[in-house]
Amino acid sequence: MKKWLIIASILVLCFIGFVSGAYIKALQPKKEAGNEAFKKAKEEGGLVTMEEFYLYNGQDSYSVIIGKGEKGTKKIVWLPEDKKKEIVVENYKDGKSKKEIMNIVKEKLNPQKIISVKLGMEKNVPLWEVTYLDESERFNYDYYDFKTGEWLKYYRSI
Repeated sequence: MKKWLIIASILVLCFIGFVSGAYIKALQPKKEAGNEAFKKAKEEGGLVTMEEFYLYNGQDSYSVIIGKGEKGTKKIVWLPEDKKKEIVVENYKDGKSKKEIMNIVKEKLNPQKIISVKLGMEKNVPLWEVTYLDESERFNYDYYDFKTGEWLKYYRSI
């Protein structure tokens, strides 16, 4: 009996190790993309530190980095995947914060659960994308203007 417990324990530990390794390996491409984006944001956007990183895939794809500039000012850099598009740099304080957007969503939509709030860009308009579950546990996407917090568009019940 003791022998089976030891064997079972070893198998469980091996399984946990395998799953952990697979998870870490799966996150590696996003981490590398974040590092590359930060390097470019440092060169072209004047960032010194990186606090947050988002990958946004809408009509166009963007890497979005939130960090601090040389004077300690919190900035956001939108790096387009399309090299023909321009890099956009904004001061964080010039727009609505993540917390403010979450409050707007909670107040107006009463979501069951907010899944994510991330920055993106559509038609040269910086925006917040909010993904949440409604009362029927369906996914919904709402988009808010970064500067004003004004509602732009939505996709419901996906």
